[in-house]
Amino acid sequence: MFDFTKEEYEKIAEKLMLNDEMREILKMKIKGCSITEISLKLNISERTVNRRIKILKRKIIRIL
Repeated sequence: MFDFTKEEYEKIAEKLMLNDEMREILKMKIKGCSITEISLKLNISERTVNRRIKILKRKIIRIL
């Protein structure tokens, strides 16, 4: 689901009008970071990361 090039990432992030946190989660997920890694870097719970990823997936599916 998150197999995008840097250019595709930029287009998606811009088209979805993501806030900074959502952009960072998307970027880290594309790089292959785990939920735990994202959680620790952004200082948010793993549950929050999972919820944000579900939201991102729904938004991406709508534009593809």
